[in-house]
Amino acid sequence: MTEAGESQRAFARRIGLSQPRVNQLIKEGLPVLPNGRVDTESAIIWLEQNLDRERSDRAKKGSSGAVIGNSASRPAAARQSLAAPVDPTALPTVTLAPASGAVAAPMAEVRRQHELVKVARARLRLETEKGRLINRDEVRVAVFNRARRERNSHLAWVLRVAPLMALELAVDPALLFTCLDHHLREHLAELAKTPLFELPE
Repeated sequence: MTEAGESQRAFARRIGLSQPRVNQLIKEGLPVLPNGRVDTESAIIWLEQNLDRERSDRAKKGSSGAVIGNSASRPAAARQSLAAPVDPTALPTVTLAPASGAVAAPMAEVRRQHELVKVARARLRLETEKGRLINRDEVRVAVFNRARRERNSHLAWVLRVAPLMALELAVDPALLFTCLDHHLREHLAELAKTPLFELPE
């Protein structure tokens, strides 16, 4: 029987973080299973919510375009969300804006943004593994093949029912088939030109 979850080392590789960093995040609340292993999806959700908390706070206040300066200008909750091992104000700074209006940000903030990118990539890989994301070209081929089978099925239906309808109506079978086939092909051609979201329900 396969053990639930994945090891902390495997999760660290999946996210692209070091194992010590994952251990640090676990101490800060990253959820793990009773067996000490990581529930991948729950952990990714936690990372998305917690690493991105400061950016969400800024967006709510209408200042999403602002670049973070030093820790003294941040709310206390935002300072705590950085989860840096040392005081961010003691770290070197990096310029994130052009020199004309440059504002410096601590390396802890740069690292947090970098980790967010890694989490986003891990999310895409996980969704693909679980079959929630599929290849666009494969979808197009599948839809095309399905539509072609349905078209052929409709045309075969006309061929099958035309003689029966002609018998019931006491009309020429060839004439009835020609009429039904013509109108059905026109209908199918019209459907083929209509975008899916414009089709009547």
